Amino acid sequence: MIRVTQSRQSGLALQAITLARARLLERQRVAMSGQRVNKPSDDPAAAARARLMGELDARAASHRTAANYGVSRLGTADAALGEGGNILIRARQLATAMANDTMSADERTAAASEVASLRRAMIDVMNTRYGDEYVFAHVDTRSPPYDPNTGFTYDVDTYDQVREAEVGPTQRVEIGASGSHAFAQRAADPNSVDIISQLQDLETDLRNNDADSVRGDIDGLSTAFDQVLAERTRVGVRMADLRRADEAATQASSVYEALRSDLVDADAAEAFSQLSLAENTMQAAVAVASRVLGPSLLDAG
Repeated sequence: MIRVTQSRQSGLALQAITLARARLLERQRVAMSGQRVNKPSDDPAAAARARLMGELDARAASHRTAANYGVSRLGTADAALGEGGNILIRARQLATAMANDTMSADERTAAASEVASLRRAMIDVMNTRYGDEYVFAHVDTRSPPYDPNTGFTYDVDTYDQVREAEVGPTQRVEIGASGSHAFAQRAADPNSVDIISQLQDLETDLRNNDADSVRGDIDGLSTAFDQVLAERTRVGVRMADLRRADEAATQASSVYEALRSDLVDADAAEAFSQLSLAENTMQAAVAVASRVLGPSLLDAG
């Protein structure tokens, strides 16, 4: 028969209290935090998978940020293109009215002054900003794309594409509007027109009281309007793509959060049940130790 000494009994009793206390503290942590996995050692496999879910969730959040930024930026461009279209509608109305042979030179001069104002307004549209960026710029978004004295500040034939952003694991969407396509005459498109030149030509023809030339300007203004409208349509398509990407990223984020929660979060009922069990175990360990060690010695510890 193996004899258990008093010293051995005391050691086992204290060890039981130590283990019960550690278990109780852990159950208290789980119950209070709501998480069963708080560090890798709690459950290495679950912690690794939870970390991956967190990384995927962060990437989805980044995609949402890019999509929302693109929508806001394109929204500014869309409003500007709408204003540009209104300017061209008014210019065409003036050209149509002033093409009538009954109009006097003074009336055409007054109309020319209005067209000059429309031209300046169109330049402002072309230099529209979103925050500190010019929405119709290409290479240097901090510099205006159009200079009233020198024209476009970049090569409209070389730089006719727009910025893109990653908005999904395998998806990139354009988040810019093309000033080249909207306002410029490009070698790649023989039907394109320089909108500022069209307005300038109308102003000149009105000041020259040249009704025939004014009539000839109407077609150019119609082409200019269609050109702006086409880019506005493309902007609308890009905004729709970005909104769908944002919805997809939102759904993906919800999935990643749910999966991560399943891995690390504790079941509330089970957590408090385990806490109650740990408290009972602790009380039992103390009771046993008090009999082995004696109340006075236990209290002293």
